[in-house]
Amino acid sequence: MWFFCLALMICSVGLFAKMAIQKRQINSIKTQIDFLCSRDTGAQITLERIDKSTEHLAESINLLLERYRDTGQQIKKSNALFKDTITSLSHDLRTPLATANGYIQLLTEQELTQEQREYVEIAHERITAVKVLLDQLFEFARIEANELKLVRQRADINSLLRDVLAMYYSDFEKKHPILDIRIPDTPFIIWADKEALGRVFSNIIYNALIHGDREYRIASFQTEKVYQITVSNYSETICAEDIPYLFDRFYTTDQSRSKKTTGLGLAIAKKLTEKMGGSISAKLHDKNFEIKIIFPAN
Repeated sequence: MWFFCLALMICSVGLFAKMAIQKRQINSIKTQIDFLCSRDTGAQITLERIDKSTEHLAESINLLLERYRDTGQQIKKSNALFKDTITSLSHDLRTPLATANGYIQLLTEQELTQEQREYVEIAHERITAVKVLLDQLFEFARIEANELKLVRQRADINSLLRDVLAMYYSDFEKKHPILDIRIPDTPFIIWADKEALGRVFSNIIYNALIHGDREYRIASFQTEKVYQITVSNYSETICAEDIPYLFDRFYTTDQSRSKKTTGLGLAIAKKLTEKMGGSISAKLHDKNFEIKIIFPAN
């Protein structure tokens, strides 16, 4: 009987020792995984003391790590190729477009019939639209490649917002909207790139003109800690399902592609806003679409 008890005790001690070793190995694996997740490294999971079950687990994890790294490299190469293609395409098309636009300008100076002048105006409008789209593609590619350097300086949000609205005055007039603009005379000063901030406002307002109708509200105000800019409009084309994707590149709610948009305007606005330390979001309530931009108050 005593022999059986001794054997049972030895087996129990051995089992507890094995469990303790496995626990240490599993903790070691977890620590190494946490480390690898926070580093861009080619290291693998290693074990000091080998237990067959945990050894197989480590081998499987290392296989997954290798596949994950290979996939990551392929994605980086694809993104780099995409950016280079967009940049080259924009450069290659700009020269012939500029030439065509020059000839259109010469035509407008000639004596033309009313019908001919209408054709020339249509051609000029189409060329201008293509140029805008190419400029957006080129700008987005530069932002993605971190080639766009922002110059931080004191910038007045309200002054820039009024300037951009003035640029679109005639476009708003054509739509005969109910326009509610609330921009205080008090300067809202932040550290930002003025040109980039103007681009953000321009893209947001252009988006409202393209997709909005009837009612427009543009406002800026200050809370204790932030400056907030809101641009809202009535819209029949934007659905609740669109909201999570509106700031994705090339996403557009116009599936027929009849509107003059690449789906890059809001993506560019988001990236520029975030580069300047702000945030941007969108929401929809009862066909009232709103984009909100927030910057920390200095």
